[in-house]
Amino acid sequence: MVFFRGENKESELEQIASVFKPAPPRWGIRVTIESQYLYELLGSCRDPSFDEFYSIYEESLPLRERKSKTRISALLSRPDYKTLLLKKNGVVIGFSMLFIAPSELFCLLEYMAIHSAHRNLGLGRELFLRTFQDLVSDGGTLYGLLEVDSDREQSDDQELRRRRERFYRRLGCLRIDGLSYLLPLPGDGPPPEMNLMVYLPHSQPAIPSRQIEQWLKVLYHKVYECSPDDPRIGQMMQCIADPVKLL
Repeated sequence: MVFFRGENKESELEQIASVFKPAPPRWGIRVTIESQYLYELLGSCRDPSFDEFYSIYEESLPLRERKSKTRISALLSRPDYKTLLLKKNGVVIGFSMLFIAPSELFCLLEYMAIHSAHRNLGLGRELFLRTFQDLVSDGGTLYGLLEVDSDREQSDDQELRRRRERFYRRLGCLRIDGLSYLLPLPGDGPPPEMNLMVYLPHSQPAIPSRQIEQWLKVLYHKVYECSPDDPRIGQMMQCIADPVKLL
């Protein structure tokens, strides 16, 4: 189900469509992927590439963090989602999925994965940069948000979590200081500890806390189908300063 702010759906749809404008590369970083690789948008579960995409999705994510095949199929038809495929010789080897909220000047990299046979080749970096490079709105380049597993808790994959955070930091992402991000997953038991990181369109040492709170409300409502007044949002906001530092 698509949720729209306010009553003017056409205005919201126009905003979403307008984010796909050429944007200049940031910090001199350019996508340098070889010609044997190809990027394509995935627009429907009826696309012949859907099963290859979904196989990588299932392989890469823990069961509790996955959405059902039915829900993923529905997201492909929503105008506030963009799914980008990375192909090699016509075969899907990676993907990214963005939730885009241009009226709030942010987007969420909800999922990104490379097939296990093609990892450690620099393709994740290229896919990340390609995913964000063309995203702008009438108000400027969008902030990119990322939900990243935290290394604060003891786990079998703690070193992998550290490596993943270092990967995003090398690309220019910073962590929202003091925010213990509560991922609203279904099922029993506590969710994994998470950090919310920001991919910045420009250098900015801090963000007003009210902006962080609004981002959380939109994420809970439109991505996870929870109430924007969910008490977990207030719980997260209690622990951060104003303005919020990015570290």
